[in-house]
Amino acid sequence: MLTQRQGGALLQEIWEHFPEHMFLIRVEPPERFVVEAVNPAQQATIGYPCVGLTMEELLPDPEQARSVTGHYRDCLACNHPIRYEETGHFHKENDVLLHWLTLLVPLHDEEGNITHLFGISQNVTELRLARQALEEHNARLEALVEARTAELKATNARLEALASRDELTGIANRRQLTALTEHAMQRARRQHALLALLILDIDGFKGINDTQGHLAGDAILREVAQTLTETLRESDLLGRFGGDEFVAVLPDTHAEDAQHLAERLRAAVAQRCGCTLGLGIADFTPHDDFASLVERADRALLRGKRARGVRR
Repeated sequence: MLTQRQGGALLQEIWEHFPEHMFLIRVEPPERFVVEAVNPAQQATIGYPCVGLTMEELLPDPEQARSVTGHYRDCLACNHPIRYEETGHFHKENDVLLHWLTLLVPLHDEEGNITHLFGISQNVTELRLARQALEEHNARLEALVEARTAELKATNARLEALASRDELTGIANRRQLTALTEHAMQRARRQHALLALLILDIDGFKGINDTQGHLAGDAILREVAQTLTETLRESDLLGRFGGDEFVAVLPDTHAEDAQHLAERLRAAVAQRCGCTLGLGIADFTPHDDFASLVERADRALLRGKRARGVRR
């Protein structure tokens, strides 16, 4: 064990050469805090004589002084050592913002009263700045990841749209139409609901392509698709089945009602697009799949064309 003399010499050496701040604050009633001693490291940071100064006299920023004395009062109130972080300017002529991690220990007299506060403050400015730089770097990375993720989602959405939409007309393509129709059929089968499928094609479309060219044919396909979309109900499904064939799926619709809707579609296309439509209708049965339902509608379409004397 160290003798009292050795202990005193050791403490003096530590006080003189310790690279971090060490300070002794005298507590004067009522809660007045006066600097009684600072070690050379802290004196070098402060840069001017500070023994005998209160915190309000020592610290250039009043808000900083209130913060520091607030920690001192906390130590008095709990009567045991506390740790805290503090940030501020510690030199009247230097506006550099420093960050400190402080250990504050209450010292007592023989009667148990707190007479002094002994503190050790470690300069953690570089650590704080490094942590701040790391947080900012991580924030930039997160923002970059979010941006790339949003870009990827947008790209996937565009790819999904390309995969599910007919490039020429913008309505559902055959793949998407098949999937949506099968879903509607499952619903109708599960709920014992009505469902009708309507297949339409443009009379004499091959002749339009042959005489007016494919650009004219494409324009008619787009106009027909738009007219069908605007005439159908919101609950109906529409897709391009291939070539000049379109399929409309009509949930909760009987064949008779589907026939009335089909005639409205035919009239709208004739008025707006200047061409006529062939059509065929099939009622859904629980035993149907997509192919069988389309096949029955297609046979009805052919019968209708023959009855009107129109070649496919």
